[in-house]
Amino acid sequence: MTNSKQAKKHSSAVLSQLLQEITPLEREQINNKMSLAARLDDLIKAKGWSKSEFAEKVNKNPSEISKWLSGTQNFTVDTLVEIAAALETSVAELFAPKQIQVVNRVHIVTTRSEAPQSIKIDTPVSKSIGSWSVLFSGSLCESLIPLTSQMKA
Repeated sequence: MTNSKQAKKHSSAVLSQLLQEITPLEREQINNKMSLAARLDDLIKAKGWSKSEFAEKVNKNPSEISKWLSGTQNFTVDTLVEIAAALETSVAELFAPKQIQVVNRVHIVTTRSEAPQSIKIDTPVSKSIGSWSVLFSGSLCESLIPLTSQMKA
């Protein structure tokens, strides 16, 4: 399942006794039902569908979809074929584990640009407190050059 929260682990004598009574076959059946429910949920979300939208696609009630996604449903082969058809996949794909893509390559692009030129602007104020420089670039720089020439005149 895509949920990042992990289940809390509880320990109790009653729970331990119940788990010991489950046969390996029953444990495998439960694991398969839960895995199928999680896979269905992932596939529905990958399509961008809500449970109600998926229910419409398979001609079922939304409450039945909730039961399917609980992990307690025993599916017939016919129902699995209907689900696979609605999800545009195969029945075998319903049981396939979710594939995790690992990215092994990093592509870094760097760009280099030259620093803007420094322009010295003399104003009546700068003459009284000393000269200072302001950094400009592009069209702003070009529009200030005539202004500084006019100010000196």
